[in-house]
Amino acid sequence: MGDQATNALVAIALGSVLAVLLLIPTAAVQYRLDGRLGPLDLTILVTSAIYALAIWTYTLLPMPADHTFACKGSQLRVLGSLGLIHVPDRGGPLALLREPAFLQIVLNVLLFVPLGYFLRVILHRGVVVATLAGLGLSLLVELTQKTGVWHLYSCAYRLFDVDDLIVNTLGATIGSLLSILVVRRRRPDVVLPTTVSFGRRVVGFTSDVLFIALAGAAAAVAFRGWEIYVRDVAPAEVDRHVQAALQWGVPFAVEAVLVLGFGRTLGEWVVSLHTVPRRRRLLVPGRIVKLAVGVGPVFVLAPLYDQVVGPLAIGLLAAYAVLTVAFAWRTAGHRGLSHTLAHLDLRIGDDADART
Repeated sequence: MGDQATNALVAIALGSVLAVLLLIPTAAVQYRLDGRLGPLDLTILVTSAIYALAIWTYTLLPMPADHTFACKGSQLRVLGSLGLIHVPDRGGPLALLREPAFLQIVLNVLLFVPLGYFLRVILHRGVVVATLAGLGLSLLVELTQKTGVWHLYSCAYRLFDVDDLIVNTLGATIGSLLSILVVRRRRPDVVLPTTVSFGRRVVGFTSDVLFIALAGAAAAVAFRGWEIYVRDVAPAEVDRHVQAALQWGVPFAVEAVLVLGFGRTLGEWVVSLHTVPRRRRLLVPGRIVKLAVGVGPVFVLAPLYDQVVGPLAIGLLAAYAVLTVAFAWRTAGHRGLSHTLAHLDLRIGDDADART
């Protein structure tokens, strides 16, 4: 497999991971701006994340092992790269496609075309911002190459070329101009939905699962880092019971505070939902039931995965997930199992005052 194909695969893999990490903040913004997170929003999220990683992979990878590369200099003559293009005597313009120097310039232009598009579709910024952003990003890339990845290497393993600044900036400008044909720079008037959709509930569920996984992993990694690098404990001797307690206890504490104190999980906050009790006296009991039946089973079953009952825990978690989604789909207002048992209704908005 060639370097370019490898770079593409790395960008797709890491970009997909980045998109997952950005789902929660993206959903939180979109549900407050548009009241929805549609297929187009998800497509833009994934493609922009992959594109961000592609900039890195195509400009810095492969990173050589120490002492296995030749130091590169600089090409500081404006349009000096054009002199490297050999114009074929035969074959016409199509013959240029076989010229490495010409292809390098074309690819550098194309690499920055999506930047202009994403700036218009995500930030609603036009040609001027795209041009400046293209220049700034290209300069950052070139300086990273010039300094050997900011002195990670003793010298530059890729050529610093002033022409790259020009063609990359041109690519961002072209991308912004072309995007005018498909993107409206001014946002249309938004009519926010007034009823809770099943899709909104699914995004909320997904956000809760991601938060539990990411916050738990962060707590576990932080604890291991403290034990290994601060307390100088051998990796094999790190207390796994404490690690597991933090891994599941930290996200549970956050979810418990949000549910008991504000009546909603983090995922419901992300999708701008709050709960209202059907009877005022059921406020506290309802929130306890919501915590116990809602996210509670995750914190009971998931830690059992590492035990002897691991396969059973996976099966029960899968059944719980199916039951949760099915109830959210079939119940009135997509209340779901926990809200039905807790006598809570779901409302759109960030007003978590249960007295409304």
